[in-house]
Amino acid sequence: MIDKEISSIIWPPYHAFYIQSMLFNTSSALQACERASNYVKAITEGKVAPQDRKDELLDCLQNFINHSGAVARYFFPSLIGGKGDKKLLHKQRAEYLCKVFSIDQSSPLHDKKLRNAIEHFDERLDRYLEDGIVGHIFPSLILDKPEDTAIPHHIFRAYHLNDGIYQVLGERHHVQPILDEMIRVHDMLVKFDRNGGSFRGA
Repeated sequence: MIDKEISSIIWPPYHAFYIQSMLFNTSSALQACERASNYVKAITEGKVAPQDRKDELLDCLQNFINHSGAVARYFFPSLIGGKGDKKLLHKQRAEYLCKVFSIDQSSPLHDKKLRNAIEHFDERLDRYLEDGIVGHIFPSLILDKPEDTAIPHHIFRAYHLNDGIYQVLGERHHVQPILDEMIRVHDMLVKFDRNGGSFRGA
Protein backbone atom coordinates (compact mmCIF):
# COMPACT_ATOMS: atom_id res chain seq x y z
CA MET A 1 0.00 0.00 0.00
CA ILE A 2 1.31 3.46 -0.94
CA ASP A 3 1.41 5.96 1.93
CA LYS A 4 -0.64 9.15 1.57
CA GLU A 5 2.35 11.49 1.34
CA ILE A 6 3.84 9.60 -1.60
CA SER A 7 0.49 9.01 -3.32
CA SER A 8 -0.14 12.75 -3.50
CA ILE A 9 2.85 13.18 -5.88
CA ILE A 10 0.67 12.28 -8.88
CA TRP A 11 -2.89 13.58 -8.63
CA PRO A 12 -5.19 10.53 -9.04
CA PRO A 13 -7.04 11.91 -12.11
CA TYR A 14 -3.63 12.07 -13.82
CA HIS A 15 -2.77 8.41 -13.18
CA ALA A 16 -4.27 7.44 -16.53
CA PHE A 17 -1.77 9.63 -18.42
CA TYR A 18 1.16 7.72 -16.92
CA ILE A 19 -0.54 4.36 -17.36
CA GLN A 20 -1.30 4.95 -21.04
CA SER A 21 2.14 6.39 -21.76
CA MET A 22 3.90 3.42 -20.18
CA LEU A 23 1.49 0.93 -21.76
CA PHE A 24 2.47 2.20 -25.20
CA ASN A 25 6.10 1.38 -24.46
CA THR A 26 5.52 -1.98 -22.76
CA SER A 27 3.08 -3.11 -25.47
CA SER A 28 5.46 -2.06 -28.24
CA ALA A 29 8.39 -3.74 -26.48
CA LEU A 30 6.56 -7.03 -26.02
CA GLN A 31 5.30 -7.00 -29.62
CA ALA A 32 8.87 -6.50 -30.84
CA CYS A 33 10.07 -9.32 -28.59
CA GLU A 34 7.33 -11.62 -29.88
CA ARG A 35 8.43 -10.98 -33.46
CA ALA A 36 12.05 -11.63 -32.43
CA SER A 37 10.95 -14.87 -30.76
CA ASN A 38 9.28 -15.99 -33.98
CA TYR A 39 12.51 -15.42 -35.91
CA VAL A 40 14.51 -17.31 -33.28
CA LYS A 41 12.04 -20.21 -33.40
CA ALA A 42 12.24 -20.37 -37.20
CA ILE A 43 16.04 -20.44 -36.99
CA THR A 44 16.23 -23.11 -34.28
CA GLU A 45 13.71 -25.28 -36.17
CA GLY A 46 15.82 -25.01 -39.31
CA LYS A 47 13.13 -23.22 -41.30
CA VAL A 48 15.33 -20.16 -41.78
CA ALA A 49 19.11 -19.94 -42.02
CA PRO A 50 20.55 -17.85 -39.15
CA GLN A 51 21.86 -15.05 -41.36
CA ASP A 52 18.85 -14.87 -43.72
CA ARG A 53 16.71 -12.74 -41.39
CA LYS A 54 19.43 -11.40 -39.10
CA ASP A 55 18.66 -7.72 -39.65
CA GLU A 56 14.94 -8.18 -38.96
CA LEU A 57 15.73 -10.11 -35.77
CA LEU A 58 18.27 -7.56 -34.56
CA ASP A 59 15.94 -4.68 -35.41
CA CYS A 60 13.21 -6.27 -33.26
CA LEU A 61 15.61 -6.71 -30.35
CA GLN A 62 16.87 -3.15 -30.68
CA ASN A 63 13.29 -1.90 -30.75
CA PHE A 64 12.58 -3.90 -27.59
CA ILE A 65 15.58 -2.36 -25.84
CA ASN A 66 14.61 1.16 -26.91
CA HIS A 67 11.11 0.80 -25.47
CA SER A 68 12.36 -0.85 -22.28
CA GLY A 69 14.73 2.10 -21.90
CA ALA A 70 11.79 4.48 -22.20
CA VAL A 71 9.97 2.57 -19.44
CA ALA A 72 13.09 2.56 -17.27
CA ARG A 73 13.22 6.35 -17.35
CA TYR A 74 9.88 6.54 -15.55
CA PHE A 75 11.52 4.79 -12.59
CA PHE A 76 15.10 6.01 -12.98
CA PRO A 77 15.11 9.41 -14.72
CA SER A 78 18.45 10.75 -15.84
CA LEU A 79 17.75 14.15 -14.22
CA ILE A 80 20.31 15.62 -16.61
CA GLY A 81 19.38 19.20 -17.39
CA GLY A 82 16.80 19.34 -14.63
CA LYS A 83 17.10 22.22 -12.20
CA GLY A 84 15.64 22.94 -8.78
CA ASP A 85 11.96 22.13 -8.54
CA LYS A 86 11.91 20.39 -11.95
CA LYS A 87 14.59 17.91 -10.89
CA LEU A 88 12.74 17.31 -7.60
CA LEU A 89 9.48 16.77 -9.51
CA HIS A 90 11.03 14.00 -11.65
CA LYS A 91 12.69 12.44 -8.62
CA GLN A 92 9.44 12.34 -6.64
CA ARG A 93 7.51 10.92 -9.57
CA ALA A 94 10.13 8.17 -9.96
CA GLU A 95 10.01 7.34 -6.24
CA TYR A 96 6.23 7.11 -6.38
CA LEU A 97 6.20 4.81 -9.41
CA CYS A 98 8.95 2.64 -7.92
CA LYS A 99 6.75 2.08 -4.87
CA VAL A 100 3.69 1.35 -7.01
CA PHE A 101 5.55 -1.26 -9.10
CA SER A 102 7.83 -2.58 -6.31
CA ILE A 103 10.95 -1.60 -8.24
CA ASP A 104 14.31 -0.86 -6.69
CA GLN A 105 17.93 -0.81 -7.82
CA SER A 106 17.97 -4.60 -8.10
CA SER A 107 15.57 -4.35 -11.05
CA PRO A 108 17.02 -5.12 -14.50
CA LEU A 109 15.55 -1.78 -15.57
CA HIS A 110 18.01 0.00 -13.30
CA ASP A 111 20.98 -1.34 -15.27
CA LYS A 112 21.51 1.31 -17.93
CA LYS A 113 24.41 -0.36 -19.74
CA LEU A 114 22.42 -1.92 -22.57
CA ARG A 115 20.06 1.04 -22.82
CA ASN A 116 23.00 3.43 -23.08
CA ALA A 117 24.71 1.19 -25.61
CA ILE A 118 21.69 1.63 -27.88
CA GLU A 119 20.79 5.25 -27.15
CA HIS A 120 24.37 6.52 -27.37
CA PHE A 121 25.46 4.21 -30.16
CA ASP A 122 26.67 7.09 -32.33
CA GLU A 123 29.07 8.31 -29.64
CA ARG A 124 30.30 4.81 -28.83
CA LEU A 125 30.84 4.11 -32.52
CA ASP A 126 33.01 7.22 -32.77
CA ARG A 127 35.18 5.99 -29.92
CA TYR A 128 35.22 2.38 -31.15
CA LEU A 129 36.57 3.40 -34.56
CA GLU A 130 38.74 6.27 -33.39
CA ASP A 131 42.04 4.37 -33.42
CA GLY A 132 41.16 2.11 -36.36
CA ILE A 133 40.17 -1.56 -36.32
CA VAL A 134 41.65 -4.61 -38.07
CA GLY A 135 40.47 -8.16 -38.56
CA HIS A 136 37.05 -9.51 -39.51
CA ILE A 137 34.24 -6.96 -39.48
CA PHE A 138 30.56 -7.94 -39.22
CA PRO A 139 27.84 -5.26 -39.32
CA SER A 140 25.31 -7.83 -38.03
CA LEU A 141 25.45 -11.47 -37.08
CA ILE A 142 23.45 -14.29 -35.49
CA LEU A 143 25.50 -16.89 -33.63
CA ASP A 144 24.81 -19.88 -31.41
CA LYS A 145 27.08 -18.45 -28.70
CA PRO A 146 29.86 -15.89 -28.26
CA GLU A 147 33.08 -17.00 -29.91
CA ASP A 148 36.64 -16.00 -29.06
CA THR A 149 39.12 -16.39 -31.90
CA ALA A 150 42.80 -15.66 -32.42
CA ILE A 151 41.91 -13.34 -35.30
CA PRO A 152 40.42 -10.03 -34.14
CA HIS A 153 36.80 -9.61 -35.10
CA HIS A 154 34.45 -6.70 -34.70
CA ILE A 155 30.69 -7.14 -34.50
CA PHE A 156 28.50 -4.05 -34.54
CA ARG A 157 25.27 -5.90 -33.67
CA ALA A 158 24.75 -9.57 -32.84
CA TYR A 159 22.45 -11.98 -31.06
CA HIS A 160 23.70 -15.19 -29.46
CA LEU A 161 20.88 -17.73 -29.62
CA ASN A 162 21.93 -20.19 -26.92
CA ASP A 163 22.59 -17.61 -24.24
CA GLY A 164 20.03 -14.95 -25.19
CA ILE A 165 22.78 -12.34 -25.42
CA TYR A 166 22.42 -9.16 -27.45
CA GLN A 167 25.76 -7.65 -28.43
CA VAL A 168 26.43 -4.04 -29.36
CA LEU A 169 29.98 -3.37 -30.48
CA GLY A 170 32.11 -5.14 -27.85
CA GLU A 171 29.46 -5.25 -25.12
CA ARG A 172 27.31 -8.31 -24.41
CA HIS A 173 24.03 -8.14 -22.50
CA HIS A 174 21.44 -10.72 -21.38
CA VAL A 175 17.96 -9.89 -22.69
CA GLN A 176 15.80 -12.31 -20.66
CA PRO A 177 15.95 -10.51 -17.27
CA ILE A 178 14.81 -7.27 -18.93
CA LEU A 179 12.01 -9.10 -20.72
CA ASP A 180 10.79 -10.72 -17.50
CA GLU A 181 10.63 -7.34 -15.76
CA MET A 182 8.88 -5.72 -18.72
CA ILE A 183 6.24 -8.45 -18.70
CA ARG A 184 5.65 -7.93 -14.97
CA VAL A 185 5.31 -4.15 -15.36
CA HIS A 186 3.06 -4.57 -18.41
CA ASP A 187 0.71 -6.94 -16.56
CA MET A 188 0.39 -4.44 -13.71
CA LEU A 189 -0.30 -1.60 -16.15
CA VAL A 190 -3.04 -3.63 -17.83
CA LYS A 191 -4.62 -4.23 -14.41
CA PHE A 192 -4.44 -0.53 -13.53
CA ASP A 193 -5.93 0.39 -16.91
CA ARG A 194 -8.84 -1.97 -16.33
CA ASN A 195 -9.24 -0.49 -12.86
CA GLY A 196 -10.39 2.80 -14.33
CA GLY A 197 -6.94 4.10 -15.23
CA SER A 198 -5.84 4.40 -11.63
CA PHE A 199 -3.04 3.14 -9.38
CA ARG A 200 -5.65 2.60 -6.65
CA GLY A 201 -5.07 -0.58 -4.72
CA ALA A 202 -1.35 -0.59 -5.50
